[in-house]
Amino acid sequence: MKQCLFCHNKADSLEHVLPQWLYRRIAPERGGVLPVLVGRFVEGKGYLDQRKHLSLGFKARIVCTECNTGWMSQLESKAAHILTPLMAEQFPVLAHSFFESLRSDSASIALWLSKTALTTAFALPGRQRLPEFVSSFIAKQQVPPGTWVDVAKARITAIGAGLTKQFPMINGGVFTGIQSHNEGTCFQFCLQVNQLLLRVAMSPGAKINYFSPDGSISYRIYPRAARQIPGNFEYDDLNHFCQSIVLSTWADCPGEIPPPGQEESGRILRL
Repeated sequence: MKQCLFCHNKADSLEHVLPQWLYRRIAPERGGVLPVLVGRFVEGKGYLDQRKHLSLGFKARIVCTECNTGWMSQLESKAAHILTPLMAEQFPVLAHSFFESLRSDSASIALWLSKTALTTAFALPGRQRLPEFVSSFIAKQQVPPGTWVDVAKARITAIGAGLTKQFPMINGGVFTGIQSHNEGTCFQFCLQVNQLLLRVAMSPGAKINYFSPDGSISYRIYPRAARQIPGNFEYDDLNHFCQSIVLSTWADCPGEIPPPGQEESGRILRL
């Protein structure tokens, strides 16, 4: 039996890839039971390794009972209390006020999203693992260093999640395509629940740029940004939200550049 992601105990407990409360929020009339399609996307090849699951049965044996029923359960309860008002089918009219209120609990949201990204990485096909130090900080209930969290609103109602370790890159002022940066220590996990969009990401040593054809800019809640609240934080959907980040790096920076035509953009989880 494998070791728990967060301690030295054996991984004897099945962890829901996405939490039960989230599924039940999405489909209350069905008790949270709904089909889930999982796969990975490779540029030029489309979606590969697609697998079908039922939501409440989509689990992975990656944690121990003590962690799962202890601090992880407490973290889920806190995240549910904070985020549920923004997950309603009808998005709050005063979104600015709701997003601003998230900043007081931003560390908890960042920790919950980091934990969810990590557990998702172990359940999706292709062994898309996050940097090892991420689990060690989460185990201490600390937000991994270099993490940032954005929130936004989607124009359409949908459910889905995406995980990638590659970003559009500008290296030394030249666009170099979609790459891993800093030897693969960067990642991005995005989640859409109805019209709420959430992103947790890490990009050591790179400058974060937001790009959208209509000028949309995500609302940064962690760490607190000095810039003003964006006037437009709406994106068409999860894909446009995920693709809105461009990293600027220094010339000749280290980074794993995949062979042309084999860029792997990420893993998808559709509900």
